[in-house]
Amino acid sequence: MERILKTIDRMNEWVGNWIAVLVYVFIGLVCFEVLLRYGFNKPTIQLPVIVTMTAAATYALSFGNIMRNDGHVRIDIFSRLFSKRGKAFMEVVLGALFFFPVIGGLVASAAGWTWYAWSIDERDTQTFWYARIGPIRTVVLIGLLLFLMQGFALFVRNLKILLGRKEKP
Repeated sequence: MERILKTIDRMNEWVGNWIAVLVYVFIGLVCFEVLLRYGFNKPTIQLPVIVTMTAAATYALSFGNIMRNDGHVRIDIFSRLFSKRGKAFMEVVLGALFFFPVIGGLVASAAGWTWYAWSIDERDTQTFWYARIGPIRTVVLIGLLLFLMQGFALFVRNLKILLGRKEKP
């Protein structure tokens, strides 16, 4: 089991490292679009769509790595008062009640929308470029799956804390 958990961690770390590069691509695309639009008065129909899709990919693919690094925003007004086992108990209960149902539902919904987008060759109709939607829906689905897997890894580790088992280095 520990090997599976470490593999999930490594996957999310690897994706997170690539997302750091994608952020620079995103910033470059935004700057280029601003330059074209306001500097040369030659806006494109493609770049706003590409920027939006790049931002969506950045957000969705970073969820798992942020969870791996315990970086999600939360209000620790109660949990800061708990012991390590108390925090683990709270994480297990809240994970079972909220995280898995919500993220599992999002994964199921994203899978349906991804299948739909590919099956009908769905296009973005906000511009005359008509970009395909299937690729970005697939990226969002992958990001949600990585998030769900990292949540599973955290859940198992918290269960180990509750059961008093030592985590292997």
